Amino acid sequence: MKHFHKKGTQSGVIILLHGNSSSTDAFTEIFNSSEIENSIITIPLPGHLHSDIQDSKQFSTASITKSLISFINDLDDEVFLIGNSFGGHLAIEIANQIKNLKGLMIFGTAPLAKPLNFEEAFLPVEALQTFLTPNPTDDAIAEAVKVAIVDKKLHFKAISDFKATNPDVRVATATDIMNGNWQNQKEIFITFAIPKFIVKGEQDPSVNPNYLEQIQQSCSESCELITLENCGHYPTMEQPEKMIAIINQASKKVFS
Repeated sequence: MKHFHKKGTQSGVIILLHGNSSSTDAFTEIFNSSEIENSIITIPLPGHLHSDIQDSKQFSTASITKSLISFINDLDDEVFLIGNSFGGHLAIEIANQIKNLKGLMIFGTAPLAKPLNFEEAFLPVEALQTFLTPNPTDDAIAEAVKVAIVDKKLHFKAISDFKATNPDVRVATATDIMNGNWQNQKEIFITFAIPKFIVKGEQDPSVNPNYLEQIQQSCSESCELITLENCGHYPTMEQPEKMIAIINQASKKVFS
C-alpha cells in the first residue's frame, strides 16, 4: 500500500488517515514536525491525490479497510491510529482488527451506530452533501469548503484536493452509507479498551457536539474530548501547532 513514512527516534508509529476528497497534505505540518518523536505514516486513500490506485472497485469501505488492516498488521511496531472525517470512520472500522493498536484519535468524525444514526450524529448542513456528490459544480465545491474550513487561506488547497479526487470515490462512500455497510462504530469506539481521543473543531459544521459529548461519557475506558477554537472540520490544517501538541501529548500516553 502506497504510503509516506518518516522514521522517529522513539518506538511506536502514528498512522494518519485523511478524509473523503481530501489528501495526505492535510497532515503536512504534523508529518514534518520535529516535536513528534514517534514514526509517522500517512496513507493516500485510493482515488485521492498522491494515490496510485484509480480502480473504482477499490474505493469501497470494505476494500479500503482490508488493505489497511493487511498493511498495518505487517508493521513491527505499536500503532496509534489517527483519522480525520472519513479517515476517522476508517480508523474505527479497523480498530478491533489491528493487533498492536495502542491508541485511537478521531476528529471531524462521529462514531455511528447501526442502523446508521446520521440525524443524531451529524448536523443538517446541505452544503456538505457536496462531499457525497460525484461531480458537483465549482460553486458547490467552493461553498462546501467555505462552510467546512474557517481559515479562508486554506480554501484553495481544499478545493484542489477535492477536484483531484476521483468522483467515483464519493459514489462509493455514498453507496456504503445508503446500504448501511459500516459497522456499529459507536459500540466499537466506546467499548475498545485503549486510550481514545476526540478532537472537535468549535466551528466544525458537520458533527453534532452534543453527540460527541455523549460518546465521550459512554466510553468504558479513557476517552478525552478536546475542543479547538477557531477551527472547523480539518484541525491539522487549521490549527497545526495545537494539533502537534495534542498528538505529541497523546502519543506519550498511548506508547507509555
